Amino acid sequence: MNLTAAEKHLLTKMKISKRFPIVRFELRSSKEASLSSIALNHVCMADINATMEQVKSTAALLQKLEQDGIINICYTLAVSARSDYQVYYDSKLYAQLCEMTEEGKRNPNFLFDIPYIKRGVVTFTAYGRQIYLVN
Repeated sequence: MNLTAAEKHLLTKMKISKRFPIVRFELRSSKEASLSSIALNHVCMADINATMEQVKSTAALLQKLEQDGIINICYTLAVSARSDYQVYYDSKLYAQLCEMTEEGKRNPNFLFDIPYIKRGVVTFTAYGRQIYLVN
């Protein structure tokens, strides 16, 4: 399998990490509990100052690696450590999401009034371990 330099770099970061947490920024509704909307998917950052472009670029890499069967992305965690996700809560992008929902609350018809971080994790698939971890 031919991997790009960016894909190899991301996989190397995963390989040396104890856990590889990612999140999904969501918008939820206090008026309709069943309503939620994904604001930003597969958010991966190590720096609170990460830009939207950086996050979207990494998200695209994660999506491709998942489609190629190298990694698995899971957002249904039974247990997670808040410290693994603190960078996301402190990030400028999450602050922008919170500001956006506060602005929206001024409109009485605005439904998505709760910014939410859905915690997730990335792991290697059996195929990913076979082709990448052995090298």
